[in-house]
Amino acid sequence: MTENKEQALAYLQDLDKSLSSSGMPKGPEMNTTIRRITVEAKTDDKKKHLKLPEAAFLNTFVVPQLYEHLQSRGGLDGEQARQALLNEYHRSMPSSSALSPIHPGRHPFRKILGATAATVYGQWANPTKGDGLTQSAPDFALREPFPHRIVFEGKYFGSGSADFAQRQLATDLYQAFFYRGLPFVEAKYKGKPDWGYDYACLLAFDASKDGTLLKAWKNLSLKIRRSFWESANIYVMILRD
Repeated sequence: MTENKEQALAYLQDLDKSLSSSGMPKGPEMNTTIRRITVEAKTDDKKKHLKLPEAAFLNTFVVPQLYEHLQSRGGLDGEQARQALLNEYHRSMPSSSALSPIHPGRHPFRKILGATAATVYGQWANPTKGDGLTQSAPDFALREPFPHRIVFEGKYFGSGSADFAQRQLATDLYQAFFYRGLPFVEAKYKGKPDWGYDYACLLAFDASKDGTLLKAWKNLSLKIRRSFWESANIYVMILRD
């Protein structure tokens, strides 16, 4: 493991601890809070970034905390942290993020897990809409002047059985892997950052009654769990308690 990777891991572990101890609602209590936030956002045009459960969780409890963490633990000042933090909803949160992490170009691959080869080819050869290309848009990401380039796949798991949680975890991890695997692309237009990440982080909150998403992760062997970071550069952060 290189020194830079060790430092990136240390930062993500520290962020994990910081978010876990930030005072956000725990477990199923989060569902009540998120429901209130999304209901209020439906009648307020200034809260477009809070209308969906996942966005409400990320933009209320994660992005603001990450912005502060970049300063308190990442060695950046306020403006440096704002430039380093890319957020899908940056227009609604301009004080903490400068741009969207959207991919600067369109490409022929999608982050859909389980699509057959025939389906993929059909999307290229005979697209039902558009030109068969897609543009990747992760939830948020970190770039320079922060020393580590990390793309985040944020998820909110409100409820679900053990089987559903297992399928959801596999899908979420695949999507994080997909974003991490796309190669470097230099942005050609103003307002779109370069694309190229050394690490990915699945950051999920498990608000289910029985903690089925967290259990799905913990039920994997230690060898498998470690391999996500050691072999695939993916850090898994599942918040709950």
